Amino acid sequence: MIKNKIACVEIFCEGDDLYSSMLKHIEQSQHEILLETYIFNLDKIGERFINLLNKKAQQNISIKIHLDAVGSRYFHQAYSFKKRLDPKIQIKWFHRWSWRNPMRFNVRNHRKTLIIDKNIAFTGGFNIHQESSEILFGESRWRDTHVKLNSQVAKMFAQYFNDLWNDGYPRYLGNFDNLEEMEYDLLPNFGYNCNYLLRCRLTQLINQAQKNLLCTTPYFVPDEYLLKALINAAKRGVQVELLVPFESDHPMVNTLAKHYYNRLLQAGIKLYAYTPRFLHAKTIVVDSQFVLIGSANLDYRSLFINHELVLLLNNESLAGKMVKIFREDCESAISIKATSRFKDVKNWWLWRPLAALLKHWI
Repeated sequence: MIKNKIACVEIFCEGDDLYSSMLKHIEQSQHEILLETYIFNLDKIGERFINLLNKKAQQNISIKIHLDAVGSRYFHQAYSFKKRLDPKIQIKWFHRWSWRNPMRFNVRNHRKTLIIDKNIAFTGGFNIHQESSEILFGESRWRDTHVKLNSQVAKMFAQYFNDLWNDGYPRYLGNFDNLEEMEYDLLPNFGYNCNYLLRCRLTQLINQAQKNLLCTTPYFVPDEYLLKALINAAKRGVQVELLVPFESDHPMVNTLAKHYYNRLLQAGIKLYAYTPRFLHAKTIVVDSQFVLIGSANLDYRSLFINHELVLLLNNESLAGKMVKIFREDCESAISIKATSRFKDVKNWWLWRPLAALLKHWI
């Protein structure tokens, strides 16, 4: 693990602020721009990035763009990207459909990172599309969270980017040192020392939690192992709170999530449903000390199938800010009870056989 201070961590909860910062640093880049994202739409937001990246390509800046073929709609947008991007820009589509290897189509690149000159890195839940812009999408914009780091950790982001770009198995660059002594970790969801690395680290954090665990996720479909870890934490006195969307952009996922609610409520876990707009943020705060933020949801796809990248920071100052954001979001949420407006919460067992079957694939 690279040993240096994490400097200048900046939090973004509004897409317009994030995109302005990303574009500013792209404009200031001197050597290299690495961009990977699940969704990159050629709307007004996407066009701003395309225009600036073309300008930087003409300045002989090395540019690589890694887009997921499903999320960024390869069949609809590939020709437009080819036509609009400067020929000097390298673009790669992750896992296009192949008749020779159809099963790989189920594995997606769900990461969302921007690395500038191996010195500045952005990561979190934001995609590049106008649905995250208040200016363009108004009050119904997606609620998301991203961070910017000015640190040598950007070199680790670049290594993970290049590993996947080169079709290699992402090599875990950190280690499982004592959490209290760890300053930061950068987690792909797969690793050699633990097949499902992200779940291993999540379980470690949950099992070692002593005071509180605040989790925000748009898709809550965990495996039984992680679910029991959350329930056991609550039973031993940890204050566990979960914030999810009131309405998901995938109705079936919304139904599957409700399958778990009664078990969580019975264990004393507090559940909140964010009502103003679609909640897409993916953050966890443990003991007001550790912060997890990145592209991964608490669902089967993020834990076992897709490629993800999650930043773990041991930083009380940042954790305090994230706790404040969590509390502000909860003020705009309803508390989920057995008698709440989620009518089928009380009848979760009716969906259990279907949920057990489908949760592996959604």
